Amino acid sequence: MSTASSKRLDYIDLLRVIALGAVIAFHYFYSAIVRGRTPNVAESPIMGWAQYGYLGVELFFMISGFVIMASTKGISASNFLKKRFLRLFPMYWIALILIFFVSQFGFWQKPGLIAENLYYSLTMTPESFSHNWLDSAHWFLERQLQFYLFILIVLTVRLGKFLSPIFQWWAVIGFIWSAFGFDNYGIWYLNGFFALIAGGAIISSIRATGFTVFRMVALLSSYLWAITSRIDLIPWLDKNRGPGHSALVIGLVITAMYLLMLLTLTRGVSGMHLRGIATAGAITYPLYLIHNRLGGLAIARFATPENQYLVYLVTIIVLILIAYAILKAESRIMSRFQSH
Repeated sequence: MSTASSKRLDYIDLLRVIALGAVIAFHYFYSAIVRGRTPNVAESPIMGWAQYGYLGVELFFMISGFVIMASTKGISASNFLKKRFLRLFPMYWIALILIFFVSQFGFWQKPGLIAENLYYSLTMTPESFSHNWLDSAHWFLERQLQFYLFILIVLTVRLGKFLSPIFQWWAVIGFIWSAFGFDNYGIWYLNGFFALIAGGAIISSIRATGFTVFRMVALLSSYLWAITSRIDLIPWLDKNRGPGHSALVIGLVITAMYLLMLLTLTRGVSGMHLRGIATAGAITYPLYLIHNRLGGLAIARFATPENQYLVYLVTIIVLILIAYAILKAESRIMSRFQSH
C-alpha cells in the first residue's frame, strides 16, 4: 500500500476523464434523443449502455471525497475558500456567459435562453430562487457547493483534523438513515450523493494511514448506501429519463466505481505516470460545463443520420478546444486577482 497520500495521482485524473466521457455519452447518445432535443439523428447502437452514463457524475462525487482529504490537510479555512470556491466559480461564470450568448445566435434549432435564468444561475443555486438552471446539466454543482460549505465550516471551527472520522460516521449514519426510510425528509447532507463522497474520503484515509475495523464498516456502509439510494431512483429515472433502467446494471456500475477507487491503494496505480493526463483532468470541469447545451445545439443543427458520428467527433474536438481556452482564461484571471 502506498502512503504518499499527498502525491498527485495521474490515475485520479484518468478517472475524471472516464467519468466525463460517460456523462457526454449519456447526453449525446441517450438523453438528447429520448427527450427529443436531437430528432435529426438516429438511435446509436450504444444507446442502451449510454443510458447509464449519468452515473459518471457519481464517480465525480467519489473523486471529490477522495481529493478533499489530501487537499485539506493542514489548510486554513481562508485558504480552502480561496482554493476551492474561487476555483469553482470563475470558470462556471465564464461558461454561463458563453452558453448564454452563443445560444442567442439565430441559426440554432432551439430558441435562446432566458436572461433571468442566467442571473440566478450565477449563484449556483437558481432553484433556491424558483428559477431553472441555464443548463440542466449543472445541477450537480449545487451538491458540490453544499459539500464545500460543509468542509469550510469544519475548517472554520478548527476541526479539520477530525475529517477522517467525520466521513466515517457520516457513511454509517447515512446508511442507517436511508435504510429506515428517513431520507424521505430530504435533508441535503443525508442524500445518497453524499454516500459516494464519504466513500471516496474513506478510501483516501485508508490510503493515507491504513485500514481499521471501523473504516471497513464505514466503507461498507457507504457502498450499501450508495447502491440502495441509486436503485431507489429507478422509478424516477423511468418516468423522467426513459423506461428500462436495470437495478442490476446500476448496482454493477456502482460496484465497479468502488473497485476502481480502491485501486488507488495499490503501488502500481500510485506510481502510474500518464503524459498529459493532468491537463486532461483539468479540462474536464470546463468541458462538463459547456458540453450539454453547446454540444446539443451543434448536433441538433448540423447532424443527420448519415453524418452524425462525424458531427459528434467534430463537436467534441471543438468543445475540448473551447474548454482549454476557458481553463487558460480562468488561470490568467486568477493570477491577476491573486497578485493584487
